[in-house]
Amino acid sequence: MSWLPPLHAIALFFATGLSIWAAVFARARRALPGSPAFGWLMLAVAHWCLTSALHSLVPDMAFRIVIAKVQYLAVSGIGVLWLLFTSGYARVAWPSHPAVRTALWALPALTLAAVITNEAHGLIWQEIRAVNTPWGQRLIYQPGPWYWVHIAYSYAVVLIGTWMLAHGVAGFPPPYRPQVVAVALGLVVPIVGNIAYLTYLRPVGGFDLTPLAFAVAGLCFTWGLYRYRLFGLVPLARDMVVDSMDDGVLVLDAERRIIDLNFAAERHTGCKPASVGMEIADVVPWWTQATAEGRASAELPAVVKVEPGPRFLEVRVLPVRSPGRRFEGWLVTVRDITSRRRVEADRYALERRVQEQQKSESLTVFAAGVAHDFNNLLTGILGNADLLAMQAPPDSAQRRTAEAIVIGSQRAADLVSKMLAYAGEGRVVSERVDLDTLVQEMVDVMSASVSKHCTLVYNSPGPLPLVDADPTQIRQVVLNLIMNATEAVDEGGLVTVATGQESLDREALSKMTFGGEAEPGRYVFVDVVDNGHGISEDTMARMFDPFFSTKETGRGLGLAAVRGIVRSHQAALRVTSAPGQGTRFRVWLSLIPGRQSRPATR
Repeated sequence: MSWLPPLHAIALFFATGLSIWAAVFARARRALPGSPAFGWLMLAVAHWCLTSALHSLVPDMAFRIVIAKVQYLAVSGIGVLWLLFTSGYARVAWPSHPAVRTALWALPALTLAAVITNEAHGLIWQEIRAVNTPWGQRLIYQPGPWYWVHIAYSYAVVLIGTWMLAHGVAGFPPPYRPQVVAVALGLVVPIVGNIAYLTYLRPVGGFDLTPLAFAVAGLCFTWGLYRYRLFGLVPLARDMVVDSMDDGVLVLDAERRIIDLNFAAERHTGCKPASVGMEIADVVPWWTQATAEGRASAELPAVVKVEPGPRFLEVRVLPVRSPGRRFEGWLVTVRDITSRRRVEADRYALERRVQEQQKSESLTVFAAGVAHDFNNLLTGILGNADLLAMQAPPDSAQRRTAEAIVIGSQRAADLVSKMLAYAGEGRVVSERVDLDTLVQEMVDVMSASVSKHCTLVYNSPGPLPLVDADPTQIRQVVLNLIMNATEAVDEGGLVTVATGQESLDREALSKMTFGGEAEPGRYVFVDVVDNGHGISEDTMARMFDPFFSTKETGRGLGLAAVRGIVRSHQAALRVTSAPGQGTRFRVWLSLIPGRQSRPATR
């Protein structure tokens, strides 16, 4: 039987090549569950097979002992690699926790250290005997006490991994279970070979059938790789269905520790694979906010705002129960709804603009109709009152009554003019206007009347380009804005008025309160800022409506007239305010020739 040693070595060399090929195959699919550990497992098998082949062929005893020691680089860790492979394949998270993984490798490291220093203590083997057989000289290693510790530990982790694999197969769809059968066969054969070696049930003394059995295991794995697409059906399906989802999915145990998560969950929550085994509240900053007050259920998802961005996440938490209805943990789904919220906000803003436009058009038509009819009535009243005053004696009661009618009619005419201004149908008499000079004059006039209540400051930028506008109406705009600002501040408040020029593009115009349809280009502006109490959102929505006022007295047509004048000049206006933060009004007048104002109408 002199052919047996060469045949044994050839089989081991073949197993080495097959194991290396399996490791390369797993490396190409390293993103799939369990494949990284499987690749390292196959490399360890290849190392074991190669060193076993060399051990059987080298005649020098001292060199063979060195090879036996080198062999333990693979032998000591085979069991742990099997556990990591099966746990990853069966989707069991706890062996991947850094602390657990460190503990798993502690004993193999001690074993390797004991092998290297065996001559000093004999813990791995106590005696090595050379035995001459018809098939050549074989070495018999008499095991030491630590060798049996190593064997017991290796079998323990292998059995734990096998149990996890058997438990996990119950959750696999039936068509995919042959994959696990291939893996199980690959496990059974080396175990049988190793038991035969440990119990001396071997045909030739000194022959270790374990690495040769791994050659058969490699065939089983290869069969599983090709015939049943090991690493390609259940894990691939899981990868395609779960990891390719846009929604984040996390699985928590009953203590809310993370035991699994997909790629989208890493993106939405900031978790990493190293977060597995940690409590979700420790690694997800918004978790407490999402689950506050019983929210984040399946029926009532929570919406959390995440910075920077901001981003909006919709979070649902569902209990996971076993077939026996026993509570096992939680399934958390996280959906990024930032785009949906943005679309909803844009739609809401569009609806508000349409509603505002419809309301404005209705009010404009109504105000214009009432103003024109009322103006016609006032014309007759004023004419008759003037005639009555002319005919009455200078100091008579009749003349005083007629003059009172004239004064009242003039005030009514002023009201009509404001209603026409709101409707954009007031008389517009355009001329070249120096906005800086006009605003400076208005501030000088107003400063004396408001000096006891607040401070009015004007910041002049110097000469500005002239703009085509109606100076009377622009004065009315500046007057109304300054009056509103001075009335909004407390005693000792500050109102700052400024003018300037800037260019507006389409994006900037789209943010205007009014005038977003204006043309992009160069503009001059007047800016009125106060440090008062600010304006609430409800008031902001109605402040330009005719006859709406938050004051105890007044007709509430000031800002309505401002809006109409802005519209008639094809200008733009923006209001920015918040309660407790003051208010800023800015009106832009275009410098584009021919676009500053519409033709005057009567």
